[in-house]
Amino acid sequence: MGILSFILRFIKLRPSWKGTPEMFLAMAMDMQARNNPVYSVHEVIQWGEVLQKVINVKLSPYKDFPDLLQRGTPDYSMVEKVNGKMNELHQRQELKKAIYGDKANLGDDDITTSNSEGAVFARKMIKDLSNYVDFPEDQGDELGKL
Repeated sequence: MGILSFILRFIKLRPSWKGTPEMFLAMAMDMQARNNPVYSVHEVIQWGEVLQKVINVKLSPYKDFPDLLQRGTPDYSMVEKVNGKMNELHQRQELKKAIYGDKANLGDDDITTSNSEGAVFARKMIKDLSNYVDFPEDQGDELGKL
C-alpha cells in the first residue's frame, strides 16, 4: 500500500483538500482579506474559483463555491493554525537576522530555498496560482526563481 500511495501522490494532477468546505471558505475569505481589506463578495468568489483550479475540493453538500459562500459558515480553525505557524516562522527569521545580520542563512525557515516538503509544496502552489492570478510585476522575477 505504501508504494502505491507514493506513486499516486506523484501522478495526481492537483492536491486534494482534506478539510471541510467551510474551512476552504475561510481560507478563500482570508486570502481575499489579505489581498484587499475591504470585503468583496465578487473577490471572495474569484479567490474560491481560482483556488479550485489548483486544489481538488469536494464542496458537497454545496453545489458550487458561490452556494458555499451564501449558505456556509466559514470555519477559521485551520486559518488560525496556519497564521500561528506563519507568525512563529517570522519570529524565527527575525531572531536569526538580529543575531547574524540581514544576510543570515535562514535554512529551512526560508521557504524560497528550503527543500523541506512544506516549502516545496508552497512553492509549487504559488507557481500553480501564478497561472491564474496576476501578481505584481516586481514579484515576477521572484516567481521565475521558484
